[in-house]
Amino acid sequence: MSGSDEPIHMRLADLVAPFGRCRAIDLGCGSGPTLRAVSRVSPDAVLLGIDRSEGALRQVAAALDDHRGPVAAIAADLRDPLPIADRWADVILSYNTLECVPTPETLLAEVARVLRPGGRAVIAHVDFDSLVVAGADSELDRRICHAFADDVQSWMDHADGRIGRKLGLLLARSPLEVVRVEPFLVWSSEFTGHARRRIELIRDVLLSAADHGRGVVGPDEIKEWYGAVVRVAGQHGFFFSELTFIAVAERR
Repeated sequence: MSGSDEPIHMRLADLVAPFGRCRAIDLGCGSGPTLRAVSRVSPDAVLLGIDRSEGALRQVAAALDDHRGPVAAIAADLRDPLPIADRWADVILSYNTLECVPTPETLLAEVARVLRPGGRAVIAHVDFDSLVVAGADSELDRRICHAFADDVQSWMDHADGRIGRKLGLLLARSPLEVVRVEPFLVWSSEFTGHARRRIELIRDVLLSAADHGRGVVGPDEIKEWYGAVVRVAGQHGFFFSELTFIAVAERR
């Protein structure tokens, strides 16, 4: 899930803003919220979204209908070599995608190939094993949040709920040169917006996992957890936080 209202998208765009008029690629672009944010800071940039979901890519054009520069979308599997020429891109971004690739090292090598010398990669990922949700008792809450972090959903080839904290090491071992790694914390004391969507996603993903026999928590426990969160929210005791790590690297 990646909502267009998430502030992370503007932070990613700010990290590439110095490139101004540039060729920017978003790997695993979904419906285009990060590209939309890049458009706001670089309205003349060449924007290219790559995702294997053709349904999501059909939404990219609508998201960028007022962008002044060229816009394109390509359906491709990120397990394969990127369908982009060597040194084509000035900027490559990716948010909440790397954990889904079985060999992230291979994808980062492709990022290095496609970037021009001096080009910048901005790779970000939520560390799902660090979610904080007020409501249920500690044992049940840990089991639910860890189960969500570890679950390989039906559309995923691979999952690593702790990949956010690993980004720096992954990039350090790649052909790219790490510039910095920074944390980005999203939090809310209101059961609305992104916080509510994330909690409802956790509930729905784990219920689906239980239905398909891959769950480690049962439906009754999942409903108990969600109900506890809702009750605490009704008592003005709700709290949610989600930590994302952003790694910035450049092509040597």
